[in-house]
Amino acid sequence: MDQAEATEFVVRELGKHRSRDEIIRTLCEQAGFDWKRAQQFVRQVETEHGSRIALRQSPLIVIIGVGTILAGIVITLWVTFETLNGTIIFLLSMPIPYLGNLVYFATGLGMIGGGFLGLWRTIKALWNSQ
Repeated sequence: MDQAEATEFVVRELGKHRSRDEIIRTLCEQAGFDWKRAQQFVRQVETEHGSRIALRQSPLIVIIGVGTILAGIVITLWVTFETLNGTIIFLLSMPIPYLGNLVYFATGLGMIGGGFLGLWRTIKALWNSQ
């Protein structure tokens, strides 16, 4: 395995979300690298080819982001509906009224925000790669 093949291998495997240790082990076995040299090589490829790796990872990240946003919307709407109907959701059997409502509502908003942040970073990485 020459330098170009090793580079393509690392980009492809990182794009598949493979463990860095597995990639390094394979480089040691197939390309004859020692462990430290393989670690440096993987870091170098990540730095130089980050946009290509992000492009390969983007479909899974987009699916997770959209799923998180949708789940957050469902949770937020459900808690809002239940709260407006007077339902008190207790959190961990603590006798604080509406604490569960507040925590679930905040969790839903956090999921929406986190999903949008992840999608924004992915789109930004894809935009910069072109």
